[in-house]
Amino acid sequence: MVTITGPRGEMLHELPEGISVSEQDGRMVVERSDDSADQRRLHGVTRAHLANKVKGVSVGHEIVMIVQGKGYQAEVAGKVIDMQIGFSHRVVVELPRGVTAEVRPGQNQFTLVLGSNDRHLLGHLASTIYRMRPAEPYNLTGIRYEGRPIRRKTAKTAAAGA
Repeated sequence: MVTITGPRGEMLHELPEGISVSEQDGRMVVERSDDSADQRRLHGVTRAHLANKVKGVSVGHEIVMIVQGKGYQAEVAGKVIDMQIGFSHRVVVELPRGVTAEVRPGQNQFTLVLGSNDRHLLGHLASTIYRMRPAEPYNLTGIRYEGRPIRRKTAKTAAAGA
């Protein structure tokens, strides 16, 4: 087990067999026992997980989602996000422990900012919210991640001269 502490808290990571971590000159060094393909894969994955946890306890992770549509709105009340996103009912999403949410209103859209120390938990929550109403390619109404392009489609036109 590796314990990572920082100003935003503490996280634990269990090391797979054959992978070791040592500290050299204030840096974490990940080493593997042999050069097999499985050990190389575990080495890279472990290094990435540890880097995400170090970033999480030092500055935290953030995912920004844009929710666009006529009449779409949301509010955060305690540990619950209450959204109106085009269904006949309101959608209520409960925030897991350690995740924060903020709603920034706009005209016919709002921005949902999710933050957490745990990148895995944050990504899972964001994908759950995204799957509720993914952005459609014609008018971009729905939920989309900020900074990720959506392949736009042109509107269909009537055939001339039938």
